[in-house]
Amino acid sequence: MNTIRISLLAFFAASLSIVSAQTDILDARSNYSVGQSVTVSGIVTNDGNLGIVRYLQDETAGIALYPGGDWTQNGWDDPQPGDAVTMTGVLSEYNGLLEVGPDNVTQVDITSSGNALPEAQTVTPDQLGESMEGEIAYIEGAVFTNGGTIITGNSTFSFTANGENGIIYVRNDNELVGLVLPAGEVNLFGIVSQFTFDGFGGYQMLPRGSADLIPTSAINLSTQVDQINLTTTSFDLTWSTDVLGDSHVEYGLTPGLGMEIVEDDQLLTHSIALTDLEPGTIYYARVLSIAGEDSTASTIRTYATVSESPGYMRAYFTREVDNSVATIENAATLGTNTNDTIAAYMALAQNTLDIAAYNLNNSAIEAAINLAVANGVQIRYIAEGQNANLGLSNVDDSVPVHFRTDGEGSGMHNKFIIGDADNVDRAFVLTGSTNFTTGNLNTDPNNVIIFGDQSLARAYTLEFDEMWGSDGPLPDAENSRFGPLKTVNTPRKFIIGGSEVELYFSPTDGTTSAILQAIESTDYDLSFATLSFTRNDLGAAVIEAGSSLFINPEGAIEDVNASGSEYEALVDAGIAVYSHQGISGQLHHKYAIVDQSQTLSDPTVVTGSHNWSTTAETTNDENTVVVHDARIANLYYQEFRGMLNAMGVGIHEAGASEPTCRIYPNPASTTFTVELTENASIGEWLELRDAMGRLVLRDQIQNLRATIDVSGLARGHYLVQYGTSVPAQLAIR
Repeated sequence: MNTIRISLLAFFAASLSIVSAQTDILDARSNYSVGQSVTVSGIVTNDGNLGIVRYLQDETAGIALYPGGDWTQNGWDDPQPGDAVTMTGVLSEYNGLLEVGPDNVTQVDITSSGNALPEAQTVTPDQLGESMEGEIAYIEGAVFTNGGTIITGNSTFSFTANGENGIIYVRNDNELVGLVLPAGEVNLFGIVSQFTFDGFGGYQMLPRGSADLIPTSAINLSTQVDQINLTTTSFDLTWSTDVLGDSHVEYGLTPGLGMEIVEDDQLLTHSIALTDLEPGTIYYARVLSIAGEDSTASTIRTYATVSESPGYMRAYFTREVDNSVATIENAATLGTNTNDTIAAYMALAQNTLDIAAYNLNNSAIEAAINLAVANGVQIRYIAEGQNANLGLSNVDDSVPVHFRTDGEGSGMHNKFIIGDADNVDRAFVLTGSTNFTTGNLNTDPNNVIIFGDQSLARAYTLEFDEMWGSDGPLPDAENSRFGPLKTVNTPRKFIIGGSEVELYFSPTDGTTSAILQAIESTDYDLSFATLSFTRNDLGAAVIEAGSSLFINPEGAIEDVNASGSEYEALVDAGIAVYSHQGISGQLHHKYAIVDQSQTLSDPTVVTGSHNWSTTAETTNDENTVVVHDARIANLYYQEFRGMLNAMGVGIHEAGASEPTCRIYPNPASTTFTVELTENASIGEWLELRDAMGRLVLRDQIQNLRATIDVSGLARGHYLVQYGTSVPAQLAIR
């Protein structure tokens, strides 16, 4: 009897063991929940090109392995492709991606190496989904919509294949960073991953290096198609190929194209002029080159001719400006009149107003919308669904409003207005950094820039229509596209008032790459002001610019303590970057100013709604303009200097327009830096006095740049004075 009982207990114990063990990865994915411990075995399919995460695949499924830190920190070997690995840990989920780890990882065993990788499954972009997460996939005939651009890390890049749209994601660790994104057709390999805030969608391919992007033809585009020599009735398209080929351009007023120009000369560098075009009009075009029996073609893109609009560009600012550094005209600070100025531009529209606004709660703008309705103007409004948008309750009920509701990132983060896009004289675009809220308009440092140009207005309308889901008065939710689901559908280049303007929409257009290119073009001076600065590549570019003997970048950041902030790295590198945290009003700008002091060095301003963050690059709906214009660059520089003056950064002699020295960061923590300008004399005394006027620190400055230790001072506000200069405010936090 005891023998039978023992046998039965052994049987039940064995049965329980079978129930609690995983037979394969599919079993772990399907029958276990987040928070439960699992043991999985399979073949590792990637290396450090995808960071510390390793993907594991067996004959049933794939899954991500995440140790939470360096693999070797707990004495484990770093798994490499072809390793057979068994890992035990708790299931977790990171933005939709199912992972083993990082909690309670008790086993990482590499049982063999050099195994063949699992065979890739051939799919189309629409077939990427949960059932393939963690597995190697293969997509034939992919064409990147931004082909020819430089690949930036922690960025997404959209592609088309089989008439469907897909996305790849490239981490900072990937060897692809810094290379040119293929401009022609490729066969694409990668691991299927997911990044979503609500658990739905967000599937993307992770190429493991350049070997995962294989050209399909013996001739390939080696550069992006560029548009040059823009006029009201013509422009040229140029491109290069890696072998000799002929030159074709197919173009038309719709994606169906319909017209073609062919030049038979066998060339590496190609250029075709499109002539007899209409002013202020958007054309669709693609280029092709044929070499023998092989051919390569770009994706269909849009290009605009120069419009016959007035071509004005006007910049306004909500807070202080410093007109003492004006070179062409004085910058205007609107203060509490910013809302009235925006409302006045809205009142110019007689036919249409399209508004894409992250948030609204300002009575003047609400009243302007209602007045436009009363005047018979057709209004369409796109908003972010996560916000209160209290002002919408005060807007006429006849105004259709379409919300982005997926809850990802900041969502629909745009701030732009398009007026009368189809009227050559009245067409305008209003954009910049400011939300249409009373706080952003009245209190926070923000900028507004307005363009009187039909080509730009029509380009913005294309983007609006894609989010709206139609080109009609009512939204079409089924066709509406937001975030990574959008396409590259707008022209890049414009000539407005004789100056070049570039336009980028996130997350599809490679905005970070454009900001990076602007920073890297710096020859003389660089200034920036951002709410958020968490992109390592942009931080590295600013530091690299500062390594030149001739460039001393300056910047101001609000969110200096945000996760991943570049603030400390910039300070450590000796960059004159100032903290705006703790100062009245939230620094809400997202701008950079390049070479404003040198009119022959392409003075440039980058501005818009795009924060310098990965969420802005990969998730949010954002708009950015790059304005190559000396007047606009100096207007923004006047705002920058006015903002620093208000922060107490520049220390001036009485009546002097240029500071004798600058102090940063401000607020300071344990140290701050004093940097003398050419107006200063070396050897003067720097003095700090507390709120009671008592001298708490005195130091003689013997070099052009000196670090001052204030670790022994209490938190609070101090007056700092160099020599006989007018005292300025310094905060210690």
